[in-house]
Amino acid sequence: MSVLRTYSMSALFLFCSAFQIIALAESQSGTQTERKLTILNWEAYLSASVIKQWQEETGVAIEEIYIDGDEMRDSILASSAHQNIDIAMVDEVAARQFGKKKTLKSLSPEQIPNLRHIPQRWQQQCSEYAVPYMWGTLGIAYRNDKVVPAPTSWLELLQPNDSLKGHIGMIDDHVDMLVPSLILQGVSISSDDPEVLKSAFTMLMEQAPDVLTYQYSISYVQAGEHPDDLHMTMTYSGDQFALGELSDNPSAWSYAIPKEGTLLWADCLAVLSGSKNIDLAQQFIDFLHRPEIAAKNSQDIYMASPNSAAMAFIDEEVKADISLYPPQSVMNNSQIYQVLEMQNVKQRNRITRAVRKKHQMSLMEADK
Repeated sequence: MSVLRTYSMSALFLFCSAFQIIALAESQSGTQTERKLTILNWEAYLSASVIKQWQEETGVAIEEIYIDGDEMRDSILASSAHQNIDIAMVDEVAARQFGKKKTLKSLSPEQIPNLRHIPQRWQQQCSEYAVPYMWGTLGIAYRNDKVVPAPTSWLELLQPNDSLKGHIGMIDDHVDMLVPSLILQGVSISSDDPEVLKSAFTMLMEQAPDVLTYQYSISYVQAGEHPDDLHMTMTYSGDQFALGELSDNPSAWSYAIPKEGTLLWADCLAVLSGSKNIDLAQQFIDFLHRPEIAAKNSQDIYMASPNSAAMAFIDEEVKADISLYPPQSVMNNSQIYQVLEMQNVKQRNRITRAVRKKHQMSLMEADK
């Protein structure tokens, strides 16, 4: 989420690994004559067939360097390693922060003509330094064969019934971890009110012994140690399909948006100011928002596109999926990420550290 967060040793290890990958890519590029764009991206977040069509049309190869967390991405963008990257996938907060630091290039409709297909609300969320790519909500993914009836409230995650205790997943992030408790209090997810944060802290500490993992749900299931133990988890819209593909039953996972409200996230494509291929990078982003291409990319990775012209090319069945395209009532009851002040970030980091420590202590006591 933010370059202001405190980095863990695992994040630093990931950053070092990524730096080595980037250095290798740079050394290899010197022996090749083909034109290439290097993209910092999440894995499986860009359609293979869309990449193939781009390469066939332009002769420009696409090389992706994968991240598995915001911390890793922000570490790379904050270091000299970003000089080897042309395009980065960023969230709306990172777009503003790295844009102000001049790490990202300002973009305009003159440079990206297909921006005209993207509503202003999404353009404003990504700022002038990035172009909206996909969007979604934060909610609850659940095993529909284990959780009956379907969850309808954040309270069911924070205060699970006995059958779900030890089967709950949360997100280890100083913003997202606090979202359910803040929404239940009816306040801003960006609140810096000490009393509000104290209440959120209390709720999370009481929940900690009932949590199975704070690891990102897809990473937890992919690790494969006890994937069937996860029955309900806080996660992002679209992740239920990835969780299903990783299980024996692809339709076992469903997704619910709690009645109290949610947040709307947007992923954005940014061009690095130090890129040696700025024109090509802008051309590629414009290509991705060609309506037919935006529709194909969205359907292939099963995520919601912000491109209004693409909707004419998206299957009716996909558009009717409210986990991807929720009704206006949900949109109206949603919040968006805001840039947090340093003191707010420090307080939230203290909260998440204490919650994780309480969770670890609970595991140790259970093993005795």
